[in-house]
Amino acid sequence: MNTDIETTLRAQRWRDPPPAFLERVLGEALKSAVTPVRNSRLRALLSSIPRSLRLPLAACWLLAFFFRIATPQAIPQSTLSSYAKLPPMTPAQLLANRSQIERLANELLHPQHQGPIPPL
Repeated sequence: MNTDIETTLRAQRWRDPPPAFLERVLGEALKSAVTPVRNSRLRALLSSIPRSLRLPLAACWLLAFFFRIATPQAIPQSTLSSYAKLPPMTPAQLLANRSQIERLANELLHPQHQGPIPPL
């Protein structure tokens, strides 16, 4: 039994599609090639904006989009309330926290924990 699917498919004889099917596919392709209604509405909207304002308006929209994706989400008020209820950290706690972070960083940066350097 031949398990190679490519050889099996190539060995089969394929019939030509009926002409009515080809006509219908061609008709659908020609219909979809016509400018969609949405595109003409967009062009109508853009043509209503004065030409001298299109570029500055596009720049403002782009800048607004950048700030929208680059600005972190606001912290919920409930989280801020919880943070406000915590007692302030003492200098001893801050130093202990800092020394723990430094110890962990030194462990991670130790050559024993690093993998091989890939060739460039």
